[in-house]
Amino acid sequence: MSATASDSGGQLPSLCVVVVNWNGRDVLEDCLRSLRESGYPDLRVIMVDNASSDNSVAYAQGRFPEVEILESDENLRWAGGNNLALAALRDEGWPQQQVLLLNNDTVVPEGSLERLTCALAAAPDAWAATPRILYADDPARVWYDGGRIGRHSGWVRHAGIRQLAGRLPVTESRVEYGTGCALLLGIRALETCGLLDTDYHFYGEDADYCLRIAAAGGAVLHVPRSLVLHKVSMTLGVASPRKVYLRSRSHVRLLNRHWPVWRRLGLLPAQAVYFGGHLLWHLWHGRPATALAMVEGILDELRHRPIPAA
Repeated sequence: MSATASDSGGQLPSLCVVVVNWNGRDVLEDCLRSLRESGYPDLRVIMVDNASSDNSVAYAQGRFPEVEILESDENLRWAGGNNLALAALRDEGWPQQQVLLLNNDTVVPEGSLERLTCALAAAPDAWAATPRILYADDPARVWYDGGRIGRHSGWVRHAGIRQLAGRLPVTESRVEYGTGCALLLGIRALETCGLLDTDYHFYGEDADYCLRIAAAGGAVLHVPRSLVLHKVSMTLGVASPRKVYLRSRSHVRLLNRHWPVWRRLGLLPAQAVYFGGHLLWHLWHGRPATALAMVEGILDELRHRPIPAA
C-alpha cells in the first residue's frame, strides 16, 4: 500500500473517470490503458462519444470492455459531453465520491490517481483538485502547474508552463482554476455548482466552473505529486485559426460572465496588451489568418453573433 493510501486510513475515495471522445481513436489506447493499469481499486470509467466517425466506439468496446460508453447523436463538445455523463451520475445519486474529467489525449501514470483523490479528500476546503500536467512528448517539462486568473487584469494562464518539472516545488497549493484536461471534482462542487456551462463553445468552461466554485466558497487544490501526460493540441492544431477564434470568444465570454461592467472597464488596458501581444505574435510568425481569426472572435462575441460551423 502506498503512503497516500496509508495516510487516508487505507481506503481510497471511490472514483469515476469521465473521458469525452470525438474521433480520438488514435489516442484512446494510451489513455484507457493507463487507467486500466493505474491500480486504482473499483475504478469506474465512462467514455462519452460525441458522434465519432472513426470507429472509436467499436474499438473501445473491443479493447476495453470494462469501460462504460455513452453515445451522443451529435458532437456535444467538451462541456456537453461531460454533462452527459455528469447528468447520468447525478441521476444515480452520485454513486462515486469524486469524478475526474479527463482528456482522451492523456496518459495517467500509476499512483497519480491515488495521490490526487487522497489529497482532495484530506483538504476540507477544497472542492476540486488538479494534477501537474506534463508534455507527453517532453515529460520533463510542465504544461500546467496551477491556473492563475488575474482579477485586475483578466489574464487567464497556466503557471509553470514549459518549465522543467524538476525545478518546481511539489508542495500542494490553492490555485484559481484547474484545467479541464484533468479536473477532479468532489461531491460538494457537483451538488453546488451543477453541470458545466455549454455556452462556451470551446475553452473557458473549466475556468468558468472554478470561478463558480470560488464564488460558492470552495477552493481548487493543486497536487504536483500527481502527474498526467498530455498530448497537447492534437484536436485542432497548435495555432489553427479555428482554435484561436474559439479561444478569443471564450475569453471575452468569461470576462463578461464573471467581472461586473464597472470592473471590466478597468481591464481594458491589460486586455489591450493581452490581445495586442497575441496579434503581433501571430503576425510575426507569418500567420495573418490566425491573427484575423482572433480579432473576429472578439468582435463576434461582443456582438453576440452565432458561432460559425467548422
